Amino acid sequence: MKINFCEKNVVCFLTEYLLLFGLASFIGWLYEIICVWVLFRTYYDRGILHIPICPIYGFGILILIFLFRKVKNPFALFIGSALVTTGVELLTSYVLEYRFNMILWTYEGWPLSFQNRISAISSCLFGLMALAFIKLVKPPFDRLFSSKYRWIGTAAVWILALFCAFIEYRYRKTVGV
Repeated sequence: MKINFCEKNVVCFLTEYLLLFGLASFIGWLYEIICVWVLFRTYYDRGILHIPICPIYGFGILILIFLFRKVKNPFALFIGSALVTTGVELLTSYVLEYRFNMILWTYEGWPLSFQNRISAISSCLFGLMALAFIKLVKPPFDRLFSSKYRWIGTAAVWILALFCAFIEYRYRKTVGV
């Protein structure tokens, strides 16, 4: 008897959302790199574990997908996403500063900023990125994982995981860690 794990939808669900997490984390990394380049004309790697991802963007998009899964109106999705991400950014800045004595970002000099912790400009950018991701990127993943070709998504997760492990291994070998 052959068992197709995707028929139970647990494996397919987890695989799809792991891929969405990875893609959003990579897009967030690109956003951070571009922001630093535009503002300071320098490259600064904002990734972790020596791979090009910023996991906060991955977690953020998963939270937004969950919160707004039934919202069809693009304007409502934009406003809701902008408000949620701004609230999370503000709360995170307070926790990092007062609990860990860290300031990882500042909007000093940005117009429409509040305490240099959040900015209306970044809020709009986060809202637009979330809207684009949920309306343009997520639907093809939904179609892929509801089709007979869902094995492609599962294979992609394994390939990406092996690639990231290889990058980390090569880095550690190079620096002697």
